[in-house]
Amino acid sequence: MGSISFNYTDSKGETNDWTVEHWNESGRYLRGVCQHDGKYRTFRKDRINRYLGEGEATVRQPYTPPPPKADTSPEICFTGFAKDLRATLESQASEHLMAVKKDVTKNLSFLCCGPNAGPAKMEKARDRGCFILSHDALITMLETGEIPHEH
Repeated sequence: MGSISFNYTDSKGETNDWTVEHWNESGRYLRGVCQHDGKYRTFRKDRINRYLGEGEATVRQPYTPPPPKADTSPEICFTGFAKDLRATLESQASEHLMAVKKDVTKNLSFLCCGPNAGPAKMEKARDRGCFILSHDALITMLETGEIPHEH
């Protein structure tokens, strides 16, 4: 697909116009490459205030309700980090109401991988459909509530 433009209010309450190229629609989300910085980004459709130009006509479901609130804390596991950094990251995740696990569990949502992450744990997490995050992606997610797409 070409590009789509919209006015969007992010999780911090900041409102901006965005233009996204090579976009796709997936349920409550629009994903694509941001013209501003060239990064692949995910936008929640319930935070789109209005579409600019022909945007609304090109989206199957232009406006959707927000995702449901989870009754439980999402589970996260850390691997491949030095002991001190891992403790700091676990503390930050707990402060954001995430359940910190020591291994890949059946209900694990996120695996945050450091520079020494082992391939077996990563493969197990991928097989279970977990989001694999870098340290930087985790910080972005904790600060904004949005999961950045990494290549």
